[in-house]
Amino acid sequence: MIPPTADSSDQYHTDPTSAGSQSAHPPLTGNRLQVLELLRQGVRQNRPATVREIARQLGLSSPASVHRHLRRLEQMGLIERDPAAGSRNWQPIQQQQDATSSAIPVVGRIAAGEPIESAGDATSRMDATIPIDPKTFGSAATIVALQIEGMSMRDAGILSGDLAIVRRQPTVENGEIAAVSIDGEGTLKIWRGPHEGEEVGPQKTVRSVRLEAANCGFETMEIDPGQHRVEVFGKLVGIIRRFERH
Repeated sequence: MIPPTADSSDQYHTDPTSAGSQSAHPPLTGNRLQVLELLRQGVRQNRPATVREIARQLGLSSPASVHRHLRRLEQMGLIERDPAAGSRNWQPIQQQQDATSSAIPVVGRIAAGEPIESAGDATSRMDATIPIDPKTFGSAATIVALQIEGMSMRDAGILSGDLAIVRRQPTVENGEIAAVSIDGEGTLKIWRGPHEGEEVGPQKTVRSVRLEAANCGFETMEIDPGQHRVEVFGKLVGIIRRFERH
């Protein structure tokens, strides 16, 4: 699970309930999400991926970690094993088409300001889903919503109270707006980096990640991945705003 970040206006909490699941699980991120996507891709191509093929795609030297991800995905009810299929025996489970399969899960809050420590479970204070087909924004299994708190992205048209539609993925391109976790605290910013930092005296330059606000009232955050754990939760792909007439 990737925790949130924010100022009094900039934080998200990830709800441990994953989309389409009957029980509480952390949302899929990183290699585990990629394993599921590789299995789905294999089924679409009528050639389910083997454990070794998945390990090679992810750049892993050993299939042991792939087996751990597969077992966890099986426990979450997202994949199943076909004993008669030989080495290509893992397949994603077709999710039953019901009301929730055509809705976007709201998994928590995210800050649009300075990162802050996550606190509490946001689910009880938020709607569980948005009645919009997630395929509008991409693969249904990777689309989630986070409630914005803060105004650091104001000039990009992102306001406090908006719902950020995020496609869960472990990397983004420079200049894209991303939900990012820094030491377990989340924020929504423009991703820049890693890049070479300035040279200080005889010391070597340091590669750093910059997270830019879209509001001149907020400074750019410069993070050294060698000193802090920086993880991309996903890429911003849409914004939903409720219009209130007074």
